Amino acid sequence: MEIEELLEIASEIRDSIRTYISETIDYGEIIIRRERDVTRKIDMFAENALENALAGRNLCARIISEELGDHVFPKGGEPKFTLIFDPIDGSTNAILGIPFFCSSIAYSSKVDRVTFDDIQASVVATIYGKTYYAVKGKNAFVDTKKLPRKVTGKTKPVLSVYTYGADLIPEGLLQFQKEAKNVIIRVLGSIAAEICLVAEGVIDAVIDVRGLIRGYDVAGAILILKEAGGAITDSKGIELHAEVGKAQNISLIAALEPEMYKSMFDILSSK
Repeated sequence: MEIEELLEIASEIRDSIRTYISETIDYGEIIIRRERDVTRKIDMFAENALENALAGRNLCARIISEELGDHVFPKGGEPKFTLIFDPIDGSTNAILGIPFFCSSIAYSSKVDRVTFDDIQASVVATIYGKTYYAVKGKNAFVDTKKLPRKVTGKTKPVLSVYTYGADLIPEGLLQFQKEAKNVIIRVLGSIAAEICLVAEGVIDAVIDVRGLIRGYDVAGAILILKEAGGAITDSKGIELHAEVGKAQNISLIAALEPEMYKSMFDILSSK
């Protein structure tokens, strides 16, 4: 699959979601409850939008997704590639009408045992309009402009720090949050979109110590950040090489500049 086709599919899904939200009153209704998450009508609508896009192109894929798990569409077909799909990243924002959420699609030509290293292309399509994408070894872009971009007017580092719900917050991070005076903290509610903002140079770093991230949440955004020249690891500094469909309970550090990454890693590592 070429990046142009992946971009078309992502755009179709976004357009469908926008229309669905505008025409549906109860799109946030919960239809499935799980131990630490829920599935809403809008989530399943987005899952179906991907299937419709594939059916319209007569494509058969293995899909690893949040709501439907690991499956083949059409059922019983012979998949030619794998898509890792997060239909709505930032679903709480979506149902509250906060216009900061996205759909994320990562592509691999492999069908069996797809790791983070096997991802060859990805698209993160935000509901507010920006489209981030990358092809492995061929840079990352936002709306055809190469990443990162020059950001003017920023006077302080901007960080996104997720700690709420964490079983344990590193002592160094607690101390940093108490003492940090010359940084701006923004927690926006869509981890994939925020990693893309790091790739863009808008946010300087993302830290998430909750241990709640799964592979499909970040598979697309990881390639975009790496192709922009940034770094992303788990909270212990280990790069993500696991099988995407089995990766879960991830905490992470993401930064564009090496110095910023080291600073954030040192904060998490300090006692």
